[in-house]
Amino acid sequence: MSSIKDILLLNDGGDIKDSLSRTKKKFRKSFSETEAEYDPYRHAVMDPLKRKKKKTKVSTGKKDENGKDILKVKYVEVCRIAVPVQRLIVERTAGFLLGKPVTYDLKLKADVDPSKEQQKLYDDVLDVFDKNKMKYFDKKLARAVFREREAAELWYFVPDENGHPTDEMRVQLLSPSRGDTLLPHFDDYGRMDGFGRAYKTVDYKGDTTHHFDVYAGLYVYRYATDTNGQFYHPVGEPVPHGFDRVPIIYYRQEETEWEGVQPVCDRIDTLISNWGDTNDYFGSPSYFFKGTLKGFAEKGEQGKVYQGEGEKADMKVLSWDNGPESVKEELSNLINIAFSYTQTPDLSFKSMKEIGSNTSGVSIRLMFTDPFMKADDKIELFGECFERRFNVVKGGIGQAQGLSESLVESVRIEPKFEPYLPKNEVEELQMITSSTGGKATMSQAEGVRRNPLVKNPEAIMKEIKQEKAEALKEQSALLATGSSYDE
Repeated sequence: MSSIKDILLLNDGGDIKDSLSRTKKKFRKSFSETEAEYDPYRHAVMDPLKRKKKKTKVSTGKKDENGKDILKVKYVEVCRIAVPVQRLIVERTAGFLLGKPVTYDLKLKADVDPSKEQQKLYDDVLDVFDKNKMKYFDKKLARAVFREREAAELWYFVPDENGHPTDEMRVQLLSPSRGDTLLPHFDDYGRMDGFGRAYKTVDYKGDTTHHFDVYAGLYVYRYATDTNGQFYHPVGEPVPHGFDRVPIIYYRQEETEWEGVQPVCDRIDTLISNWGDTNDYFGSPSYFFKGTLKGFAEKGEQGKVYQGEGEKADMKVLSWDNGPESVKEELSNLINIAFSYTQTPDLSFKSMKEIGSNTSGVSIRLMFTDPFMKADDKIELFGECFERRFNVVKGGIGQAQGLSESLVESVRIEPKFEPYLPKNEVEELQMITSSTGGKATMSQAEGVRRNPLVKNPEAIMKEIKQEKAEALKEQSALLATGSSYDE
């Protein structure tokens, strides 16, 4: 396999783009296919070619020479209901994995406190994360990965009015749905040594320009199409991007979150749409009349009376007795399969109502074992990439501040994920109270930190200490005057 340096020697932006496209591992399904599955308005039941209109024959109001009605073909619209199961699976997976913001624990050698320089670099990185609102960015990123199977985050220094980089660091989310073609390149050892990004921009005149940027080593190489939009040409000389490595983190999974149950999702759409058609036909009473019908009730007439002629005249209401229950049962099974086989928690109002408010914390944790295992699988990808994110940002800070390479490399972290889990707060408070009193297994400070009703543990601890100090002062004053609490 050629290195990114070898590919850049091609010098022509189009050739470089084609070369990176050939080396990229292909997905089993195209992006347009998975987007059609994700968008309920593009589901198969919404397509007239796949779910065709009903073909019927109706009277034209004319008769032939034999006195029979002349019929014509009429196409009747069918019921089309697309259920956004795929969207729900994506949203639940992202929400469960990132129910609480990810934290970054400083990881040094055992029993070694960080130096002032290490602590400052660590705090500077977290400050960059805070300014870029990463707790919100992470959810957008997760949704993109789970929906589109790939995404990337690009870190860059904001340029000033003259185009020179400042010390302000920002991040941009890249994904196919945002118009980006992502072309990572890996060396023979599986390390990403370069990254290509193709995208387009539209100026105020409405003219479109296609761009292709390649990040490799310490530089970014930019290409753009000519006025005819045909060929990529270099845009200036390669410029330093300001980081000590490629400032892009690439995320990829081989399938969408719903790919394994896509046939089930199709069946849910078909079943509900068919059920809707059946209701259109049988929701209002239909009648079978035997004999001669002399009179028929008017539309909307109260106390309808139908008159028949002859002894054998008879009328019966047509109904579907067993159908609805069989449909309900199949639909319930399909929805259960869709959630179960994607390890997605069912957090619908109906399910939460059935659980109730008195369910023990142990029972809740057991119920959420499957989504917890799924979250643990996702942490394999996001944990590794979040570590690289930290390293990219600290490297950029190190370059901007002129820090030594040894200092930058000495600051390492471990991202901590805390998946979402419903809690029985009454039970949790009781457990905290019993653990901090009597034969305590937990300090009062730890109990305050774990209290689900406390938003600012440090402030509460200060208030507790202050209340204790005031109580001791009051007790001392009473003792000095010869009084006691027992009087």
